[in-house]
Amino acid sequence: MKTTLALLLIMELYCLSFSLKQHFFVTNASGQASDAWVGLHKKPETGVWKWSGGIDAEQISWDPAFNQPNNLDNENCGFLYKTNNKLHDEKCNITKPFFCMTNFVLVHQKETWEGALEYCRTHYNDLASLSTINRMNSALLEITQAETVHVWTGLHFLTGDWLWVTGDDLDYTAWYQNEQPQCPARDLRCGALDKQTKCEEKLSFFCQ
Repeated sequence: MKTTLALLLIMELYCLSFSLKQHFFVTNASGQASDAWVGLHKKPETGVWKWSGGIDAEQISWDPAFNQPNNLDNENCGFLYKTNNKLHDEKCNITKPFFCMTNFVLVHQKETWEGALEYCRTHYNDLASLSTINRMNSALLEITQAETVHVWTGLHFLTGDWLWVTGDDLDYTAWYQNEQPQCPARDLRCGALDKQTKCEEKLSFFCQ
């Protein structure tokens, strides 16, 4: 798939502007069988490299062994080189696999679980579903900016089971002390990162 199409179909390509995010990306890229696009592109008129979210790219991990970026023949997009996990520039119309991440939005205002659900469905799509380890890791990168110790997610106990409000499967969970609460008390049926808590408690929350 071409980069231009990929940018339309995903919520956000990985942004490597901070060392923690770069480490997260490289860790999840380990064992990758081929080169892969990241959300790095250059504006031809200015020569400035930016990430797909519009942030100026700083401290880019270019590949010095290949004198990157070499800007051969209008190479205005960046990809992760599979051999050493360094960045190269390339023509944007070249077909490559690509990595995506769900774009979680950390809302700093404090709401009850139902208030957070209503807010997310009004302003975004839904409360966040942390249904894979990659989604969980992505959320953990953002939680340090929260106004509360715990943060609401889209996890809710309903009809005898824990469910994501998005309908995602509950194949992956990271319960506090690795123990899924069974038949929780009626007021402890809402899931925050990383515990169940009272649904009326007001917390920051993740939308997606």
